[in-house]
Parts: sequence; C-alpha cells; structure tokens
Amino acid sequence: MAAEAPSFRPEATCAELVEAFVASEDRFPAFLALYGRGTEALPAVRDGLAHRNPDVRRWCAAFLDNVADSASLEALVPLLEDPVAKVRVWAVHALACEDCKDGPNPVDAIPLLLDRVARDRSLRVRRQAVAMLAHHRAPDRRAAAAFDRILREEEDRKLRLHASHGLRRCAEAGVYP
Repeated sequence: MAAEAPSFRPEATCAELVEAFVASEDRFPAFLALYGRGTEALPAVRDGLAHRNPDVRRWCAAFLDNVADSASLEALVPLLEDPVAKVRVWAVHALACEDCKDGPNPVDAIPLLLDRVARDRSLRVRRQAVAMLAHHRAPDRRAAAAFDRILREEEDRKLRLHASHGLRRCAEAGVYP
C-alpha cells in the first residue's frame, strides 16, 4: 500500500507528518508516508494521541491499528475516554483488532471493551466494541454475558448481529453457557 503511493513530503519528520493529519486533504498521504516509515514513526504517533485536534488523535489511533508496539497499545487506552466518538471508535479498533497486528497485545482489551459496551454514549463506539469482542481471536467467557444481555435488551440490529455471532463463537469454544 505505502510502497505504491506517491511520495508525500519525503523531507518531513515523522512529527511533521503527524501534524499533517490536521488538514483533511493531507491525511491519507501523510498516513501512507508514516506507514512507509514503520516503527520509526511510533514516537511521533504516540505523541499525536494527545494532540489538541481530534482528527490527529483519530488518525494516529488508526495508524496504530497496523503498526504498534507495547508502549503504543498501552498509550491507546486513555483514548477510550476521548470526548470525540470518532477517536473512541478507532481507539477501540486499534486496541482490540488482533488480525491487523503481528505480535501479542500486552493490554487485556476485554474488560476495556466491555466497559465501552456498557457505558459509551455513542452507538457507533458500542457497535465497534461488540464487533471486536465477537471477533476476538479466542472467544472469551467474560464477553458472553454481555452478548446475552445485548440479545435480550438491545434493539439495534448491528449490535444484535455482532452479539449473536459472538455468543455462537463462545458456545462453539465451550465458554458459554
């Protein structure tokens, strides 16, 4: 993906590329340029997680979905409480998506996702958290009760769809009922 993209500001530092997330027309080119730099970009991206601009925080979280180390995954946790839902959606995904990462995750994402399912005011964030729980590499007993509650109490079709899939996977793995 990054190798095929035209070079975007090759003279820029990683911090300058992170700052480029402020301008909508520069976001994707800056993302690809950072992606091309790989783990070299991680310190600047971690700094970007605390940026005043929510678009910078969101794109930094999205970057960490594919390129992350232990410190970066741990740095995502505070973004689960970000005031902007778009940021929280990406923090949930980047923290929990195991398919996009090579190594183990030092953060136990299950209780953090369960908290988002129970407390987040954004339906999009709750949907993302339920989807991440449902598609977790190893079905988790702690998620089964949340899936069961969603199927009993929620009306949202997507929440119910993900919960149904997650509960079926939990049952097949022998962690439910």
